[in-house]
Amino acid sequence: MIELLKKTWWKYTTVAILLYVLIGGLLVPLGPGITSVFPITFSSDTTVDFTLRGFNTHFKDAADVQVWFKNGTDFYCADKTTVVENGLLKIVFSFPKKSTNKLIGKSFDLVINDKLDGTVSIRDAVTVFPSQVADSTADSTQIKATCSPEVAVAKFSQFAFPYREILYQSIRNTFYHVPMWFAMMLILIFSTVYSVRYLNKGRIEDDILASQAVNVALMFGALGLATGMTWATYTWGEPWPNDPKLNGAAVGVIIYMAYIVLRGSLTDEIKRAKISAVYNVFAIVIFTLFIFIIPRLTDSLHPGNGGNPAFSKYDLDSHLRLFFYPAVIGWSMLGFWLLSIGVRIKLLESKKSSQ
Repeated sequence: MIELLKKTWWKYTTVAILLYVLIGGLLVPLGPGITSVFPITFSSDTTVDFTLRGFNTHFKDAADVQVWFKNGTDFYCADKTTVVENGLLKIVFSFPKKSTNKLIGKSFDLVINDKLDGTVSIRDAVTVFPSQVADSTADSTQIKATCSPEVAVAKFSQFAFPYREILYQSIRNTFYHVPMWFAMMLILIFSTVYSVRYLNKGRIEDDILASQAVNVALMFGALGLATGMTWATYTWGEPWPNDPKLNGAAVGVIIYMAYIVLRGSLTDEIKRAKISAVYNVFAIVIFTLFIFIIPRLTDSLHPGNGGNPAFSKYDLDSHLRLFFYPAVIGWSMLGFWLLSIGVRIKLLESKKSSQ
């Protein structure tokens, strides 16, 4: 394994992949999206003038802009749409007079479609409230869609990353925060495998591989926590909300820091290797429990946990994948490259001390 990691092509490939991810991840623009809607609430018996602002949109160039509100399978089209500029729309909308309790208090997605931008939307953009003249006794089965939008098969032609509410430009952190945790998990599994090998064969080289892998994994864990806190600040408003995934990650890092402390407290080489190998096997089980299982059983802000849609289905499109998958490979290769350096240093120290 170490001989493979010493190969020149491994180093050059790692550097090339990470440069590709770094440069591409920073230079590719965001695609079209809706930044704001005003007002965000309205009464069910009024005609409302809405102002919609877009990001990287082409309303004026595209013309034939369709705007509608969506709630479930019901569509409500704008009465009038006025294009002010490429990033600004004015629309007039009248909610059906005969509204019912089925729709009162509900939030509506706002959807815009044109031939240049394709379909862009903002979830839960506006909320309708009851009015004094609303017919609250109407039969909810009478609610019908007020229009059938004719959505042209249009797709934004520019190569771009998806524009997502809350995430915005911070979606680029996908190429750092997430792959670093992938790399950490892969290296920890590698460490566990070599701990088991040591328990079976008693080769001190296996213990060195296992311990150095934990050192590298902790480095990625620290970077993962730092990038995660930065991301959380911009998306959730604070660096460390009370989230089970975040808390589990912190506990996992502490568990492996205890592994380092344990090794440092034992002076006998054989005893240290055996005890730390056993600890390492149990550590991966506890780490997996805190990182993957508990967050799925409780409420969590992270995608794919606590009832939230999985990230791959929620935000990862084909353009992001062109950089995300290489990022996972690149950061993992960097981790194993650093591992090989640490192992070679330890082997040299071991030979020097035995002379």
